[in-house]
Amino acid sequence: MRFVTRDGVRLAYVEAGSGDRSMLLVHGMQCNHTHMLAQLEHFSRTHRVVAVDMRGHGQSDKPPSSYSNREFNDDLVFLCRELGLSRPVAAGHSFGGSNLLHLAAEQPDVLGGLVILDSGIRTLANKVGELGVVGELTQEQRRKFLGDRLFGRDDPPDLKGRILDEMLAVPDHVASAMRETVLGFDGGAASRRCRIPALFLLADKPFTDAETLAGLGDNWRVGQVVGAGHFIQMIAAPQVNAMIERFLELEKL
Repeated sequence: MRFVTRDGVRLAYVEAGSGDRSMLLVHGMQCNHTHMLAQLEHFSRTHRVVAVDMRGHGQSDKPPSSYSNREFNDDLVFLCRELGLSRPVAAGHSFGGSNLLHLAAEQPDVLGGLVILDSGIRTLANKVGELGVVGELTQEQRRKFLGDRLFGRDDPPDLKGRILDEMLAVPDHVASAMRETVLGFDGGAASRRCRIPALFLLADKPFTDAETLAGLGDNWRVGQVVGAGHFIQMIAAPQVNAMIERFLELEKL
């Protein structure tokens, strides 16, 4: 692991590959950079690739904080500046993808391209209807809820157990703040404001909705994996990597 420090908060990252073309990999909520290692290994053959532990996760610091989209975005912009990543193609899983979408909509000059991996980009009503009760659940109930919603029938049970252990080990002050961020983020509106080349990859049971997909602009491409729950970048890595490669080729990124 390597580290940069922004305003007293230490942010951890790993890096592989070299060259002028770069990629930034961002994990999901209550996860860590290891969930993006299949992409780090694959794309480091052709790109300089950085995978970060967002604040509150992995080996990064976990201070009392807002854990808002803007705060995460400021961390990522700072990281890119410190490491000399010029307009990287950014790929984010779940909450990481939502944060990157917020960044692309608010600061379109920062990223060269965007890849969203089964993020909850959907209407606010749809999102609140499904996730609004999570904060009221016990730890055991959260584990069952997450297990039922995030994993499919074809997903390896040992991987499911490991990921759930990692997610539920995140400090409660971090998880509760991020839940508020998730419920307050209008991903559908942000997706319509995003104008950079973008790819949206879906799981077997996607976290988006038909209304959001129908509203995407011409700069968006959409794909769906076969035989994987929410953690598509881990469970169906060859499919995901192949679709990202095609996206990079078509958009000349």
